[in-house]
Amino acid sequence: MKKKRPQELDRIIKRINVIEEKRPGYKDILDFFKYIIREQSKIKPLIKVEQIDINEETVKTQMKEGFPLMDKKEMKLDIDLATNLFKKMCSGLQRKDVSIASEAKKISLAVRKKEIDLEELFRRVLDGDKGYIDFIANKTGLHKWLLTFLAESSIKPVFEAYAENLKGYVDQQSWYRGYCPVCGSQPERGELRIDAGERFLECSSCSFKWRFKRVVCPFCGNDKSEKLRFFNTEGDGKAYRVDVCEECKKYIKTIDLREVQGEVIPLVEDMGTLHLDMIAEKEGYTRGVPGFLEVQKMEA
Repeated sequence: MKKKRPQELDRIIKRINVIEEKRPGYKDILDFFKYIIREQSKIKPLIKVEQIDINEETVKTQMKEGFPLMDKKEMKLDIDLATNLFKKMCSGLQRKDVSIASEAKKISLAVRKKEIDLEELFRRVLDGDKGYIDFIANKTGLHKWLLTFLAESSIKPVFEAYAENLKGYVDQQSWYRGYCPVCGSQPERGELRIDAGERFLECSSCSFKWRFKRVVCPFCGNDKSEKLRFFNTEGDGKAYRVDVCEECKKYIKTIDLREVQGEVIPLVEDMGTLHLDMIAEKEGYTRGVPGFLEVQKMEA
């Protein structure tokens, strides 16, 4: 008997299939992500998050002073679970397209040869130690983005589980900062909500969404309207846009939910609009948090 997919996974897969049909040129990237999301979904029921002691008065102070609810260094990772997920993703990707398969194979070999200590890698990623990733990639000749992506994807389900437990303590009316109120990570994408077009940002680590000011760069805090702009394309219409900052030269992609009809999954829409990333980079902007365009670059 065929095992039934979780409802959320089913929604994501169906939306990916719709985007694939609409944009066949993105099929390889979308298939790449389908594999990742399936593997992550398998371990989610196995994740155990210990009860976090919350003092409501302390939380109010944290929100006021700009301290995230969670200290990443205190997160308890199931190293075996994360390690198994990392290895399964590497193994599965080796059966995919040539470029990713080749790089995934190199990473798997480095793990077997103990050139990479996965527990150390996960901890360094938690700490945001990009220098360590650079060191490992340079030492071993591995693809830095793919190594980082696999490590982050291995612990992301745990981040999301923590966020689910803590989201009720976030004061959406007072945070308004460019980093996640739950875990402190940078935003990966944005959205404009149907109600009055309020702007929300989505965390790159735990997927939590929080309210943010419309005319402010989340990466450098620039609020000068003359140095902030957005663009979209005629083909995509007003639903998909890129917000760019002339101060830090970074950008974030945003979906305007007021302009979209039917099922929308921001993560999938992000992958289905890589041409917007290409335009932004061609104009000299860098994405605040590297996205799936890096997969496209591996194919070039």
